[in-house]
Amino acid sequence: MSGFSGLLSSDLHSSDAFLMIKRLYVHNFRCLENFTLRLGDHRSALLIGKNGRGKSTVRHSLELFQRIARGASQVQECICASDFAQHTTDRPMRFEVELSLSGRKYSYSIAFEWPIGFHQARILEESLTADGNVVFARQHSQITLAGGIEFRLDWHVFALPVINERPGERAIQDIKSYFAAMILIGPIPENIKGFSEAPSMEIEGDAGNLAACLKALFQQKPRAYSHFDSFLRNVIPDFSAIENVERGASGTLLVVKFEQKSPLKWISIEFEHLSGGEKCFFLAAYIVALFEERGEVFVMWDEPDNHLALSEVGHFIVALRKATAQSGQFIATSHHPETIRKFSDETTFVLTRASHFDPTVARTLSEFGYNGDLVNALIRDEVIG
Repeated sequence: MSGFSGLLSSDLHSSDAFLMIKRLYVHNFRCLENFTLRLGDHRSALLIGKNGRGKSTVRHSLELFQRIARGASQVQECICASDFAQHTTDRPMRFEVELSLSGRKYSYSIAFEWPIGFHQARILEESLTADGNVVFARQHSQITLAGGIEFRLDWHVFALPVINERPGERAIQDIKSYFAAMILIGPIPENIKGFSEAPSMEIEGDAGNLAACLKALFQQKPRAYSHFDSFLRNVIPDFSAIENVERGASGTLLVVKFEQKSPLKWISIEFEHLSGGEKCFFLAAYIVALFEERGEVFVMWDEPDNHLALSEVGHFIVALRKATAQSGQFIATSHHPETIRKFSDETTFVLTRASHFDPTVARTLSEFGYNGDLVNALIRDEVIG
């Protein structure tokens, strides 16, 4: 086993888990060709692999579903020629995702083609099924709904955001809501500022709008602050509070207060002046508070241990995993030995490829043989190709 936390209950949920991604399939997208990631019933999982093996590309694949659900209407907003594997557009690109939502099994797929002489990709196929029943199916511009109703749609326009369901049916709305609410991040701390105007529940990929997301969460779910506060006090003992101070006509600036008990004194620091690691702690506290209040949240965090001190990583990762022990799903990518030790061989997926001309393959660590401690085996290059 690669870590004691393989015994967390997040690894032991049954197949009727309430809300989670079960399988992701990607073909002809960047370095992913005929690629399948089988998450099964795992509430949390870790992706490891050398640079260039596709860990971040998995997140970018999920971002396609998110952009569609958040309102992208045109294919050109999501797909460009350089997204095709090896920059060749002579083969279709395909994405498929299987999910368990509210006790039902869903599958959404979309495929693109780039015909010779065209200036952008167009949709080749698109479909959604619920419990094996077709909600809608598409071939080129022809859309067929359950019940046989047919209509045509521009080849460059996504069907998922524009189809209206009959009263009482929620398959499309549930899928869109799930995709839109996914947290898919590769934080860049220097981009995370403390100033915000309008609140937002849709965090950006670099987490740059964290202040706006915190504002929205505490306005909509005031009791979420207690979970946020509890997490931070465990990792930053002198943390006291955060507050939004008015700046300008319509904006607010996030200010963090730190307190010393004896002798009693405190200081206030503008959020953007915190260190990169401290900003990551605030981001993690936000995610933990979301899990506690909303429950079913999907999070993929590219290198969550980045910017953290060695002594901080273990608590950080375990806290995020525990947040998903009863609901939601947490996927991480990492090179960090302390993170790797916090996942079991069954929940660690190794992404390998022989060269830039070969496709990436995902296999669980339990399929590999290695000697002694996993981290030392990785250093000796016994596992990852």
